[in-house]
Amino acid sequence: MKPPVIAPCLGVPDTQATVDFYEKLGFTALPASDDPSDDLRILLFEGEFALMVYRDEQLRDWLPVLKDTPVGAFGMFYLAVDDLDAYIERIRPLVTVQKEAEHEGAKLFYFTDLNGYVIGVNQKRTR
Repeated sequence: MKPPVIAPCLGVPDTQATVDFYEKLGFTALPASDDPSDDLRILLFEGEFALMVYRDEQLRDWLPVLKDTPVGAFGMFYLAVDDLDAYIERIRPLVTVQKEAEHEGAKLFYFTDLNGYVIGVNQKRTR
């Protein structure tokens, strides 16, 4: 697995609940280390790195500058999929839809995960 240039790491109150949520959406979770006390997970989408989730308490201990930052902080992430319409149809009953739009001819679908993070789904581009 080739690591991305930027790797999002989201602080979440319940790592297992978050993993369970994303697995329903087609992601695969891996432990990030061999240390069982380290509640950090890597999430893959279609075999490729997508993001990491880390128990918020441990993330705040690791980087104290984040101690007052709320879970679900301002911002969003994008997920590129091979078949946008099929993926939206599959996950629609599992998520809270925030917006559906078209921009410059491209269809976009936004939902929030159980921690308040906004995920925008778009068609994977070849260029």
